[in-house]
Amino acid sequence: MEYNNDDLDKQNEGKESQVYVPQDAQGIVLAFLPGRVVAKFRSVCKFWRDCVEEPSFVDRHLNNAFRFHQSIACFTSLDRGLVHMYTFDPTTMNFRSVELVFSNRFHISVPCNGLVCAYDLKGDAEVLNPITRKHLRLPVSELKSRSFCSEYFVGFVHSTKEYKVVSVRHRVRFLTLEICTVGTLSWRTVRESAELLKTTKAVIVNDGMYWLLLDEASSSLSREILMLNLTDEKFSKIATPDAVKDHVLELFEGEGKLLLLSTRSDGSNNTVSDIWVADLTHQDWVHLETLAPRVPVGMSPIFMRKMKIFIGNQKRLICVDLLDGTVSYIDMPSGESLVSCGMFVESFAPAVTGLMSSAASPCGSRLTESSSADPGPSFRGTGSPSTGPGQPFYLTGWPSADLEQSFKRAKRTINMEWKTYSKLGVRGLVYG
Repeated sequence: MEYNNDDLDKQNEGKESQVYVPQDAQGIVLAFLPGRVVAKFRSVCKFWRDCVEEPSFVDRHLNNAFRFHQSIACFTSLDRGLVHMYTFDPTTMNFRSVELVFSNRFHISVPCNGLVCAYDLKGDAEVLNPITRKHLRLPVSELKSRSFCSEYFVGFVHSTKEYKVVSVRHRVRFLTLEICTVGTLSWRTVRESAELLKTTKAVIVNDGMYWLLLDEASSSLSREILMLNLTDEKFSKIATPDAVKDHVLELFEGEGKLLLLSTRSDGSNNTVSDIWVADLTHQDWVHLETLAPRVPVGMSPIFMRKMKIFIGNQKRLICVDLLDGTVSYIDMPSGESLVSCGMFVESFAPAVTGLMSSAASPCGSRLTESSSADPGPSFRGTGSPSTGPGQPFYLTGWPSADLEQSFKRAKRTINMEWKTYSKLGVRGLVYG
C-alpha cells in the first residue's frame, strides 16, 4: 500500500501530538540549558515559568551552570552610570556577548553565583542578576549618614544557601563592617576597628571573605590576613608565609582557594613575583609558581582558573598561562574603564521574594553578534519609575540619546578578541 506525502505528514502530526514528556523530565532538561535560553523559555508556558522560579530548580540549575556555562565577565563603566558587561569563553578566550547593566550606581562588585552588587559610595546599593533582569534594593543602613563612603561585596553560604552582602563603611578613624542577608530588611554590625586594611576590596573564597591587614610598623607591608566567616559571621586572623614577611602582598581567588601574590620590595630590577596557595585547614601555605619578571607595576591579580592567572588595571586585562607561558591580553574599549572582573555563571539566584523585574527599553531590545547571544535590556535604576507623565517609556534617569549611544558603542566592540603576543615560558614573560 502506498502513501503520498500528505498522508505521511498527517500521520506524523498525529504521532507528534501524542508525545508526552513528564514534567519532571522537562525540569531536568531545563536545568541543563544556559541561563539566557531558559530566561526566554519562561514565557512558553505556565509550567516552565513556575518551574524556573522554584528554589530547587535554582539550586539544580546553578550546579549545572558551574559545570557547563561559566564565562569571564568584565564590567566597564560608562557615562551616567551605565555599565557594560562583556563575557568571554574561559577556554578559548573568545568573545561571547555584551550586556547593558542599567543601574544608577557607578560601582560593581565581583560576581558571585551570577549576582553582582551595584552601589555608589554614598551608601545606596542593589543586588542585580544580569540573566534574569531582576534586582533587589538593599535596605538603608543607620550608619549611612555617618559614613564617608561604603563598599559592598556579595558572598554565598553553602550550608544555608543564603546570600549575604558585606558592607565596608569608612568612618572617622575606623572602619565598620556590616552584613545584610539578601531578602531581609536590616543590617547588623559585625566589626568596628581602627586596624588598617591594605585594600578594602574583599577576596571571596567559598564561605569566607578575606582582607590583608597592614602592619603597624609599615605603611605598605602586611603580616596577617583578616577573615570573615560568612556562616557564623565571626572574624579570625591568618598569618602570611614567613618567607614573604618583607614582600608586598596581594590576595586573590583561584579555583575555590585563597591565593597570595608576593613581590619583593627591595627596588631591584630583578624582582620576581611568587604565587602561594593557602591550606586553610592546616593554617599553612604552599608555594605554587614564580613569575619573572614580576607582575607589571599598576596591575593587580584578579583571579586564577586552570593555571591561568588574570591580572589587570582599569584599561587592560592580561591572562598568563602558568603552564606554557602564553600571555594574552585585551584592552578595554575606548572611553570605558574596567571596574570589576571575575568568573560568571548564568544563574537564577537568588530565590527570594522582593525581586523586581526591569523595564524594557525599546531602543535596545537586541544586539546581534557572532555568538548569537541576546544581551537585550537589563536593569533600570532602583527607585526610578519606568514610566510617568511626560517621561519616555524606557528608563528615567537616562535620555534616549544616551541609551542609543551606549548600544552603538556596544555594537562597535562586540568583536573584541584576546591577543596573544608572547610564548616564552613563565620565566621569560614579556608584558609589554
